[in-house]
Amino acid sequence: MTEVLYVVTADIMNREEDGRDQQDGSTVYRSYPSRETWTFPASMPIGEIMTKVNDVGGYVVSVTVTEDRVSAERAREERIAASRPRRAVQLDD
Repeated sequence: MTEVLYVVTADIMNREEDGRDQQDGSTVYRSYPSRETWTFPASMPIGEIMTKVNDVGGYVVSVTVTEDRVSAERAREERIAASRPRRAVQLDD
C-alpha cells in the first residue's frame, strides 16, 4: 500500500555577520531569506515534523504543509480498489 507523504516547505530568515559598524565598532549583520523543503510520511506526528523544521539554524518565518499529490492519488486509488467487491470469474467447462 502506498504511504501518503507530506511536503513541508519553510521560509527562513538567515543572518550572518557583515562587518563592523564604523561609529561604534559593533557587529553588523546581513539578513537574507531562504527556503527549505522536506518530505515526511503522513504517519509522522506534526510535533516531530516541526522539531526537524526548527533545526534549520535560522529564524523560521512560515511553514506550509501539503499532501504530496502523487502519493495521495495512489493511496486513494488503492482504497477505492480495496473497497470494490471482488467478483469471481466463472469459467465454462
